[in-house]
Amino acid sequence: MKMKARLSLLLLGAMVVALPACHGQTAKQQAATATADPTLGVTFDVVSIKPSGPQSSYYGVRTLPEGDTLSADSFTVDDMVRWAYHLGHRWGEPEHPNVPKWYSTDRYDIRAKVAAEDADKWHKLNEEARRLMLRKVLAERFKLVCHFADIDGPVYNLTVAKGGLKMTEAKPGEVSPYHFHSPGDPSMAYTGPGMTTRDTPNGPLTVFQRMDMASFVKSDIFAYTLDRPVIDKTGVTGVYNFSLDFSWQPISGAPAAEGAASDPSGSPDIFTALQKQLGLKLEPGQGPISQLIVDHVERPAED
Repeated sequence: MKMKARLSLLLLGAMVVALPACHGQTAKQQAATATADPTLGVTFDVVSIKPSGPQSSYYGVRTLPEGDTLSADSFTVDDMVRWAYHLGHRWGEPEHPNVPKWYSTDRYDIRAKVAAEDADKWHKLNEEARRLMLRKVLAERFKLVCHFADIDGPVYNLTVAKGGLKMTEAKPGEVSPYHFHSPGDPSMAYTGPGMTTRDTPNGPLTVFQRMDMASFVKSDIFAYTLDRPVIDKTGVTGVYNFSLDFSWQPISGAPAAEGAASDPSGSPDIFTALQKQLGLKLEPGQGPISQLIVDHVERPAED
């Protein structure tokens, strides 16, 4: 699989908040989120959704902390839902038996802007709150109706390998030495948690900044390479700056033997890279999986 070029300076938290169009939380989850509105009452004032042009080269979401707009470029509805609901694993066909073909093929560019009087509040929102706001756009403009179904299914448990963790916890305020920058503005340093890729003399390197394990298991590296979700069983707390050299080639099932490269470049597969470079191990298992089921979706009206 050829990895799409994308800029992924995205906060990778793990919050689930119920919205009218997509329900399925447990009573405990609902109680935990009912006391506060993470979006501070902010809604998008103007939303533009247009088909992506044939020459579109950027793929990703941008939410500049100092701006007033959420931008998504060359996204299918599938991509939008993945981002909005922070789904950390690839969806299989059984989860979407009734969606139309265009759901995962037609690409759109979205520009969602808050009103001038809400700009200060927008600047205070974290990435998870902005994901919640995109869910409302999906419900209003794409008529998305969905729900979560809890099942017991195959997972990979992320554990600390026998030799111990090979990462050093980031000091307070410490950021990656790879100098993350705000999307769209290379002059501005980005100090929050995120993931991106860097070209090095030895080839592309995937870099993580101020990343905790709960967020790491939801990152794109697992969504692209593995056939099942990953659950954090490390017991590791804190945040880390680290890099990973691995092959983005998809893998179905754990490799029979460790150490074999999974593509012609010689980059190790994700299982080997995690263990040798970070001191982490993926172990097959069974666990609770919360699957999102799409009940209804429509093409958006033309702007």
